[in-house]
Amino acid sequence: MKKFKPVIVISAILIIIGIGLSIYESQLINENVANQQQNLLIGGSMTLTKELDPSKNQNGVYSIQITDFKEDNNIKVTVFNPADEIITSKSITKNPFQEIFPISTRGVYKIQIENQGPREVQVLAIIGNYPQNISLLDIFGFVVVITGLSGLAIGILHFVKNRGKTDVS
Repeated sequence: MKKFKPVIVISAILIIIGIGLSIYESQLINENVANQQQNLLIGGSMTLTKELDPSKNQNGVYSIQITDFKEDNNIKVTVFNPADEIITSKSITKNPFQEIFPISTRGVYKIQIENQGPREVQVLAIIGNYPQNISLLDIFGFVVVITGLSGLAIGILHFVKNRGKTDVS
């Protein structure tokens, strides 16, 4: 039984580290993006802006999430660069929708969402820098948590198994 006490302790530490990495990842994302949630009436639109700098990251990202998404929604999203030129313009066909766009010059980038559909919709829009190496951090944090949970499960199962044996004798 003494062999498995360090396994349980190390596993708990790994779980705490994994949770810490997830919190750090979330903080990194929140620092790099602007977000806004709004109900869009039929024919309504919303605009969200964020200052972006290609020296920090040459990839921007925008994401649109629609509460209660339906196939007949007709939501159009347009991204503008600091010169007010269209970088991309798309109709939202899935939920959530996310796309990366190039950041070529420093300045305020703008995303405009228009409701051209038959009903009011609630939209969450996000625009900002696409955090570099965020995927690696996400995968690493997930692996650390799973490893910790696995070790904890093995340690607890061994503890329960041995505890039953000592109660019988």
